Amino acid sequence: MFSVYYRTPRDEALRVLFLVEQDPARLARLREVYGGRHDVLDALWWRLHPRETSPRGVPDPMLERDGLQRQAFSREGEMAPTLEQRDLITGTKINLTADEHRLRELDAHLAEEARALDAAVARFVADFPAGDVAGIHHAGGSGEARSDAPATPLAAPARATPPAPPRWRRRLTAALAVGLAALLAVNVVLATRLEQVSGRLDSLAQQAITDPLARWGEVDASSAPALQVFIRAQTINDVYPVQLPTAYDLRNVRRLTPEVRTGAFGLYAVLAHPGDICLVAVLPDLSSSSTCSAVSDFAQNGLAVTSTELVGGDDRNPVVREITWRPNGAIVLGTG
Repeated sequence: MFSVYYRTPRDEALRVLFLVEQDPARLARLREVYGGRHDVLDALWWRLHPRETSPRGVPDPMLERDGLQRQAFSREGEMAPTLEQRDLITGTKINLTADEHRLRELDAHLAEEARALDAAVARFVADFPAGDVAGIHHAGGSGEARSDAPATPLAAPARATPPAPPRWRRRLTAALAVGLAALLAVNVVLATRLEQVSGRLDSLAQQAITDPLARWGEVDASSAPALQVFIRAQTINDVYPVQLPTAYDLRNVRRLTPEVRTGAFGLYAVLAHPGDICLVAVLPDLSSSSTCSAVSDFAQNGLAVTSTELVGGDDRNPVVREITWRPNGAIVLGTG
């Protein structure tokens, strides 16, 4: 298995969001230590999905900033009268238009919100380090340890599997405060060009979300009802606990069994490039097993993944669990 050290605020936010979604007690602790103005789940979502609306329907404040920046630096905005005001970021007196002043106020607010989230994540990481999976129920009893041995695909048509996502082997360190105010000083010309490119990318992304199977062309959801999971919108429950390999399509990750006791931390279906579908089982220690096949083959045979678990940490008593995802959507659990 590969190891990765999560050092960026985004990586830590990803883990925290995944853990609090699993455990109401941890979510309550995170809310307790968070001092921001927004809901902490919204703040985590925006850190992972900048300039998007959260699953609760709250837009990222950066969207408001983008509009205010365009207004402040437009031809009309530059011709507006200025007043001497104190810069909330530097503390110096400068001449600003009303829009520029509101933009500076919003920048200061965003920087304050970023610091509040950093502090909350750091407190949470200290309370619940990466190796702590206490309080998370999994089948097979609390005494079981988990192996990160790679799994052998059971499905006949299985292809070479993309590298399995890594496990955490190191405690996360306290997140460093983000210099958000410095990052917000964007050149207006560059912002205009980025807006044009972003609009094009958003259009392509929306097309992919509307019909995620269109690029594969060989099969549609009607030939394998299980594929309908990719038709629904991606939600916060679909957030994957570790960074995915580049072969996976991040917009087409769906959690399959939040309510089924699979013996795994989570079971996910993922569309992968250049035309595969993958089944990934994530264990409580965040190691994983996965198997992939062509979408057309899945429609005929489904997918199966195995994971090896050590009962009580004794490598003489391995338990091989088999999890099969059938084309009709059924999840079948078995023990080898």
